[in-house]
Formats: sequence, structure tokens, C-alpha cells
Amino acid sequence: MKLEQKYADKIIERGEEYLDSVEYCLKINNFIYGQVRGSIKYKTEVDLNSLDGDCSCPYGTNCKHAVALYLVYKKGKFWDAEDFIKSLNKMGHGELKEIILSKLQDNPDWVKKHNLRKGTNKSDFLKSFKKNFSSELIGEAEAVLPDLTFEQLLELNNYISKNYDDLAEKLIEENENNEYAHSYDSYDNEDYDKGLYDLNELITETIIKRALLENKVEKILRNEYLREEIIENAESFISYKEKIKKIFEKEECLEFLIRLKNPIVSEVKEYIEESNEVILYNSLAEKTGLIKEIARSLNDKTLLFSVALCEKDLSTIIKNFDQFENAINKYYDLINYLSDVVELLNKKGLKNEEIAKKLLNRHIGGKYNKKQLNYLASQINDFDFIKKSFNKEHIETDAVLLERLAQIDKEKAFNFVKNKKELLIGRHWSNIVPLFNFLKKCYSSQVIKNYVRDNQEAFRTSSHLKKHLKEECGIFISQKEGNLIVEVKE
Repeated sequence: MKLEQKYADKIIERGEEYLDSVEYCLKINNFIYGQVRGSIKYKTEVDLNSLDGDCSCPYGTNCKHAVALYLVYKKGKFWDAEDFIKSLNKMGHGELKEIILSKLQDNPDWVKKHNLRKGTNKSDFLKSFKKNFSSELIGEAEAVLPDLTFEQLLELNNYISKNYDDLAEKLIEENENNEYAHSYDSYDNEDYDKGLYDLNELITETIIKRALLENKVEKILRNEYLREEIIENAESFISYKEKIKKIFEKEECLEFLIRLKNPIVSEVKEYIEESNEVILYNSLAEKTGLIKEIARSLNDKTLLFSVALCEKDLSTIIKNFDQFENAINKYYDLINYLSDVVELLNKKGLKNEEIAKKLLNRHIGGKYNKKQLNYLASQINDFDFIKKSFNKEHIETDAVLLERLAQIDKEKAFNFVKNKKELLIGRHWSNIVPLFNFLKKCYSSQVIKNYVRDNQEAFRTSSHLKKHLKEECGIFISQKEGNLIVEVKE
């Protein structure tokens, strides 16, 4: 799976800026763990299979810190715990005890949790949790969790799930009444219920594991609060498949069957309806082969086109390109594959104005790089279409579209730039430099001089802009007796 399929482009960009803030990266099995400096230090982890990130920052999941940690890992800058774990397995009781004792003073929670487990009456604790719920009881619940009976775990899970909003409201009130309510880690950062959410997740995972180990699956199949976790762990419940098909809703059955290691296409098809087909699209990345079989069996051209996008199957993409809009409308995340499609088309040297227009029309959020934009725009002769595709917020790449406009109609393209005052007013120098590189490439020195003088107020006080125009564009702007002097180095 690619990072772009899990994280928004802006999050990836911000994560790239945090590479030097990753203090360490530790790989344990298929997870990486690290500490990343932000406003404070955050504990961050990433699942290498799904690329899901979890972080102690206010953002919580799939954040810039998770991106930074993963990118550092991809650069090979991590410690692998595999050999250390093997060494632990060979250590004797005394050596392990010595390691634990050496770390005990830095981890008082170990002692606190141990004492809670030994000294807490579990029935009384459940009553107290319901009656006097607070953030402190969340920590205590995590500590006593291993010692609760299966029935007590179900009771706690049902209570939290049914009353989650009310419990979260109590946490809000607790934060508002706290003298530190305006600190960085407070409710203001929408992180107020993270502890409750994590506890609920932990309880659910514990119930699933124990139900399987203790042969108590029958007790949880009808519990609506556990269905999502059962579906997530579908393969572990395969022997209960027939019962699940009778108990679960149709949509839930479809999700369960798709999650199995070796799903049966004919069986999956029985549960597909127009209202739940989005589940097939959501499973494209993980179950591409299965979805392809289903699409063929159903003769669903839109789904076949979507599979082809995932597989970068250019011949199928071109053959079924009439399904492009249907596919994007049904599953917007397919837009993440489009840059790869453009790259493939470019490498093959294929030219098709209709396809190029449809792809360029999806240039949302700066989806394509300069080379890809140039390839698409070079096939389009419609001046107004390209003009509409131009986005000043992505001028570093979209300057290529301005160049294409100039190729189609030089005078008309310059008038478009000339009348678009927001390309200069209030813009950072890094957004203005690409504009002048375009002007220098397509127009004469005199045109550039006139353009600067017509917009002289944008250049009078910005020393940074003048400096970068000189260094990156060869355009010298100075001031003498209140007048701007412009020189353009050929």
C-alpha cells in the first residue's frame, strides 16, 4: 500500500518537514514505534501492513508525525528489535528481573497497575465506574482489565458502548473545570475522549481474544457492539460462518465474507446490492484479485475499470475509459491512482485529448507533477478548459498550464495573467518566482519590465522577493528616486 492511499497530500507534505524531528524509530514485528518532536514530544506508531498511524498528538491518527516516522523507517534509519527479542527469550529469570528493576524507577505505572490489580474488588470497581465515571477511572480500568471475568468484560463493554456520548460529555466537563483546561493537551485540541476511546478498543480486542480461547464465541455473535471487531478478525471466526450469515445484517455479512483469507466469489455475490457495493470499492487495495473476479462475474464495467486503476492495467483502463466518471463518483479515493495512470500513458506516448481532459479535470489539490501536467496539457487545444484547470495555489506545478496557454494564444495568455492580480498581491515570494520563470520563458524582456512597472507596489518593499527573482529568474529590480528599475538577464 502507498502512503498516498492512506494519508492526505497535505499531511504527507507536513510529515516530510518533520523528518529531523524523529528522535528514534524502533521496529517490533510489523510495527514501528518512535518519538517525534512537535510542540511537545509525541509517541507515535505505524502498522507496516496497513500504514495506519496512531499518535499521542491532538490529531490522533494518520497524522504528520506518523508520516515522518514511516519515511524515516523507509530510509533505513531504524532499530530492529528482532535480535533483542530473541536474546530475551534465552535469558534466565534473574537476568530478566534485573532488566525490569533497572527500569522500574522510570516507570511507576508498573507498580501502580500491579497494586490496582491486586487490591481492587472487580465487582465494586464496575459499580464505581458506572456511578462515578472520570478520567482517573479509565486508567484504573486498563489496569484491572486482565483480571475481569468474561461476563464482566461484556458488561463493561456494553455500558461504555451504550453510554459513550454521555461519558465523553463528562470528560468535557472535567476538562472545562480543570485549572489547566487551556493547556495544549486539553479539550481545546479535541483530544478529550482519547483515553475512553482507547479503553473501549482494548476491551473489545480482549473480549474477542478470550471468546476464541475460551470457546465463548456463541455469547458474542449477537452483540452488535462487537460485530465490527468480529468482521476485522473474520478468518478467526470462519468456523462460525453459517451462524454469522443468519445473525448479521446483509452488509455485515458481505464485509465478513470479503475479509476471509479465501473468499468464495459465488458466496460473496449473494450479499451484494447497490446500497452496499461501496464495500467492494473500499476493499480494492487489499483484495484486488477477489474484487476483479467479482467484477468479471457481475460484468460490472465500472468496477472492472476501478480494478484496472489499482493494477495499473493500461489496456483495460483505455478500453473502459468511458467508466472514468462513474468510477470516481462511486469511490472518490480512486483519484489517488490517477497520477500513476498519467505516468503510464506518458511512458507509452499515448495521445487522446478526451482522456487528457478528463484526467486534467481531476487535477484537484495539485494531484499531478510538472511532467505529468505538461503531458496532459500538450494534448489539449481548448484555451478556456486549461485556464479553468489552472490553480494559483499550486503555481509551482501549474505554471506548466500557463505555458500551454501561451503556446495556444500568447497574447490571450498574457492578458489572463495580467488581469489576475491575485497572482501578485499578498503572495509569498515562493509563489511569485514560478510566475516570472513562466514570463521569462514565454515573453520578451520588455513585456516583463512593463508587467513589473504596472504592478510596482508589489515589489517596492519586498526585499525577499527581489532577492529570489534575481537569484532564480535573473530578473533584477531596484529603486532609484522612487522609480523601479528592471533588468532582465538573458
